Amino acid sequence: MTRLPLLAAAAAAGLALPAAASAVIVPQHSIGDVRIGYTAVQTVDAAGPPLVVNTGRNIFGRYVQYRYRGFSVNFQGARRVTSVSTRSTLQRTRGGVGVGTTEAVLRSRIRGVTCSTFSGFRNCVLGVEEPGRRVTAFAMRNGRVAQVTIGIVID
Repeated sequence: MTRLPLLAAAAAAGLALPAAASAVIVPQHSIGDVRIGYTAVQTVDAAGPPLVVNTGRNIFGRYVQYRYRGFSVNFQGARRVTSVSTRSTLQRTRGGVGVGTTEAVLRSRIRGVTCSTFSGFRNCVLGVEEPGRRVTAFAMRNGRVAQVTIGIVID
């Protein structure tokens, strides 16, 4: 099974609200103050109480999603943060990459990013798409970053 569409589907589930101004994207690690691997308690300690909490089941099992202003946090398996996602134009890497960045600028500022199109969706990914590995996925639309997701590949 191809991992990119599953990561894209997981990212799409993480719809974000308008952004907080101080959030920073650290590829492979965090968005804002929330890091991959945090527990729910650590997440709330870092980001405060979520605006919305969604729970449910998908093909990978139970999940919990916390939605904040500017980003969403997913706990696949409901134990630890497995992905953090944003659609906010205010959240950026130290090099200025974020939503709205062109693919050319993304490729020039983040070394190791590879881009491909699958089923009509363009994605650029930093990291190796293998189970258990971290990746930073940049979902593209019209040649620009539309969403940034940092997460652990599940399958």
